[in-house]
Amino acid sequence: MVGALCAGRRGLALFLCLLAVLCAPAAAQQTIINVPSIEQTKHGKFFFLHESQLRDWDGNRYWQTTNFFTYGVTDRFELALTTYNLGTPAKPNQAVAPGWKTAQPVLAKSLPKWELKLGAGQMLPFNLRDGRVGLWSYGQASARLPGLGTRLMGGISHGPANLFGRNTTHAIASIEQPLTGLGRAVGGPVGAVLADTALVAEWFSGTHEFGDFVPGVNWHNKAGWVVILGYKFSNKPGRRDDGMIIEIGKTF
Repeated sequence: MVGALCAGRRGLALFLCLLAVLCAPAAAQQTIINVPSIEQTKHGKFFFLHESQLRDWDGNRYWQTTNFFTYGVTDRFELALTTYNLGTPAKPNQAVAPGWKTAQPVLAKSLPKWELKLGAGQMLPFNLRDGRVGLWSYGQASARLPGLGTRLMGGISHGPANLFGRNTTHAIASIEQPLTGLGRAVGGPVGAVLADTALVAEWFSGTHEFGDFVPGVNWHNKAGWVVILGYKFSNKPGRRDDGMIIEIGKTF
């Protein structure tokens, strides 16, 4: 636990040191890594994302997948269907879950540059191993720092045992720093890629199955493609659940 926190603090400190030279706004995205994003799938649009979590060292090998599918009922409300933890070795918290998420802007007229939002969502996981049904609920608040373009999100989540390994109430948080300004400064093909990229980090508190700190890189272009690379630092003692995360998705 101490090692995970130290690693998380080092990663966050490095992340924050880059803010002064990387400031600029970026396009919205529907996902951070696993923490629910405050952004929404737009009205009439679908979004699909596949995630693989991988580890092949220290005698603890695994490949686990999660698949997200959403539909924007309105610009502020989406429906979702997600499969969790399908892979090898088989995990006891394999599940499929329908659900919903909403994000509402607040003080948009008086504080437009802050892009303040309140969000909430629920997923109804059905455990594929033992048939248990649970309810995952979460609420979140988000703001974008004027000038820097950095989006900060914090909230609280309650997860059921059939998905999180035990019933748990815990904090969730994320930070997104777009590299749009750096991309414009670099220019050319490399600058174009950087302009569509953001440094991200997310955190589930606790030692349940989702308890991780994950820094990463999120590339999201105007055609709706999303590619995310990250590394998770487990909150569990021994850190044997650490691993790489690769995600690819598309809005259509």
